[in-house]
Amino acid sequence: MSREALQDFLRALEHHQGLRRDAAQCSDDDQLLALARRHGFNVIQRDLCDDARESAITRWFETSWIKRSFQPIPSQSTPSQSPES
Repeated sequence: MSREALQDFLRALEHHQGLRRDAAQCSDDDQLLALARRHGFNVIQRDLCDDARESAITRWFETSWIKRSFQPIPSQSTPSQSPES
């Protein structure tokens, strides 16, 4: 439930200029978490850590050669060969 609260809080930040301004004034995670809680979002420190780790993994996959191995190979048309008679 808490990770959903983080996503809701981030959406609220996107849509409310005043909340964005308040978040910009936060100097550390504790202040940001307190701001979220004051606005009714049950966000905890672990949510921020999990989100940071997930973002790092996503960035790694976006730049890794491994990503290509999970993408479908485009089909290549080859001339059909007729059996020899």
